[in-house]
Amino acid sequence: MNLIIQLMFLVHDIFKIEKMRNEFILFLLVTCLINYSSWGQTESYSVRLAPFSSNKYDEFSPVYYKDGIVFCSNRRNDVFITYSTPKKKELFNIYYIELGDSVSWENSGILSKNLMTNFNDGPVTFNKDGNVIYYSRNNKVKDKMRDVFDPKNKLGIYSAEMTNGIWTNIKPFKYNNPGYSLTTPGLAPDGKRLYFASDMPGGFGGADLYYCEWNNNDWDEPVNLGQKINTKGNEAYPFASKSGELYFSSDGQKGLGKKDIFFSRQVEGEWITPIHLDPPINSKEDDFGLVTDINLEEGYFSSHRKKTDDIFNFKTEIHQFYNCDGLQENHYCFLFYDEGFPDVDTLPLRYEWDFGDGEKVVGLEAEHCFPGPGKYSVQLNIVDNNTGNTFFTQSSYEFELEDIEQPFINSTDAGIVGNKIKYDGLKTNLPDFDIADYIWNFGDGFKATGPVVDHTYRKKGEYIVQLGLLGEKDSLGVIPKTCVYKKINILEDYQALAMHIAREKGEIEEIPEVEESEQSELNTLYSLGEEKEGDEVFRVQILASDKQVAIDSGFFDPLRNTYEINENYIYSDSIYSYTVGEESNFLATYPIYNDVVSRGFSDARVKSYILADLTEEELKEINKEFEEFADAYFEFDNYKISSASYPILDKIVQIMNENPSLKLEIAAHTDNIGSFEYNMNLSQRRAQSIVNYLVVKEINPERLKGKGYGESRPVASNNTEEGRKMNRRIEFIIINE
Repeated sequence: MNLIIQLMFLVHDIFKIEKMRNEFILFLLVTCLINYSSWGQTESYSVRLAPFSSNKYDEFSPVYYKDGIVFCSNRRNDVFITYSTPKKKELFNIYYIELGDSVSWENSGILSKNLMTNFNDGPVTFNKDGNVIYYSRNNKVKDKMRDVFDPKNKLGIYSAEMTNGIWTNIKPFKYNNPGYSLTTPGLAPDGKRLYFASDMPGGFGGADLYYCEWNNNDWDEPVNLGQKINTKGNEAYPFASKSGELYFSSDGQKGLGKKDIFFSRQVEGEWITPIHLDPPINSKEDDFGLVTDINLEEGYFSSHRKKTDDIFNFKTEIHQFYNCDGLQENHYCFLFYDEGFPDVDTLPLRYEWDFGDGEKVVGLEAEHCFPGPGKYSVQLNIVDNNTGNTFFTQSSYEFELEDIEQPFINSTDAGIVGNKIKYDGLKTNLPDFDIADYIWNFGDGFKATGPVVDHTYRKKGEYIVQLGLLGEKDSLGVIPKTCVYKKINILEDYQALAMHIAREKGEIEEIPEVEESEQSELNTLYSLGEEKEGDEVFRVQILASDKQVAIDSGFFDPLRNTYEINENYIYSDSIYSYTVGEESNFLATYPIYNDVVSRGFSDARVKSYILADLTEEELKEINKEFEEFADAYFEFDNYKISSASYPILDKIVQIMNENPSLKLEIAAHTDNIGSFEYNMNLSQRRAQSIVNYLVVKEINPERLKGKGYGESRPVASNNTEEGRKMNRRIEFIIINE
């Protein structure tokens, strides 16, 4: 805004002096004024000099304490007479100022006389309760004047405790050493890790960052943060935020000039590559000693940009994002294929994919593009060329297609200098992320906010466009953040753009096979190739009905003298299935199918049946009969079998003869009339009676197990006669492994 005001005054002066002669200059200035807001780069942060920072002395390393700020300064004080530097500046002491509406540097004062020495004191850090302080100072504080600048008088870390409003129990850190310095301590929010800078041997440069872990009421040995953080230069002034970031200064990492402020965090035990804070927090001068709230929304830092060390207050205007993932492309096109198990070329049949979205493709291999995310029923059918009807479904799948969970940048991949490009983040797919704001970084120094934005590039080149998302604050006050990036190519003109698009089309990857896609799931419901030979039979289904149809119905008359009509209730589909014929190879059913169609059953189709499933279906029907008429199969209060049960038990014999490997448990149940012991005994005798009948019919007893459960497993209430009748039942249960 200062630039705008200056330009306005300049325009006014030109009018006053030489109105006509300077019209052209005026035009240029007005044009500059109009375009200033669109050409000016958007800054991530706003900064201002803290009101308690002077223009004469040095102030640096602010930390939060109680309702104010503790910092270091060499301003003069009347508490002690301290030594001064050759430039007649005082050595550093620890100051405190309470923040309020009328804050100025004159209101600050020494934090504590007990912590003060005649040498350098600070920086400091506090535990979360504010009753323990760790601070840096010279190790030798009782030396004479001539030793003030002795290079052997190293810095160390000391701690003190607050007792009755007074800092007491001052102790040196156990790893202080007269041979090297430990300084700029920073305590983690939970108090279990102490960061500091040191030039101890074994580091990577001048001063490195280290930490010690609090373990068993003592500090473990120092650990170097490693080469990702530490450089050949100097790293210092660590600050650990509540959100897990570690802020620090470095003159060895790539920055704008001298010391710059960076941050990193540990991910799975490894420090990520340090992130450089955007200007104007960082500048070409020394910037260091930052503290902030949990989300880097507001805080303080130190800088030498005004030729003395000063403390600045900052506020975040547009959040920075880092470690973004590259945008992944959503694929809706896939290659489907299946094995052609039967050779259908000898018959008037063809393979045809039905993708469940209205599209069908002929062939064993098919490329298909779905309209978008969703659930689709995909089938590979064998179709009768004569009728166009499905003869048999060889494979069926449940196909679920989802967009990749990520922030999404919807835009063109290329554009022209001077033309607007629209960026849209509304297709973001993050189901568990409540978006509070969209933040765009266009890669050319410009930023914007909002779900849909426009941007114009002034120069050709390849740019990295970043979309960052802010979530709603959680219960701890943390703002969730996530981001994604993509590359945008900006060309000079339409000819260059056309060449770029043609080149990109030539590099399009092949359509992926459906099994290779990470954004889709293909669940096999049925596949002919996955069924074991001998376990499956094929029948021609002439009718599927949700209601039972009598076998003697006139509907079946055209088939009655030629085929035996079978009825099966398919529990999984809740339908009655009526079939004719049975073959072990489904192509062998084609003559039956063709004949049935010619007799008017145009909806006929071949269905596969697993023998074990058919057996289970038959047993379910028998169990249902026993449940409804259980009282008729045993004499009252007795275990002897009634002759009324013989037809059903003979069906069991037939099923077991047709399935030689089948093993059954005969489970007998009673109501709760009578004692528990009596009912258990009665049910066991009834179960054994049925076993005996089946054995007499030459069923191997090793395939049978009789078990009485008495009243222990009711399926209905015993409070009514209807419920008690349902509980007096027999069940045939397959017990094969």
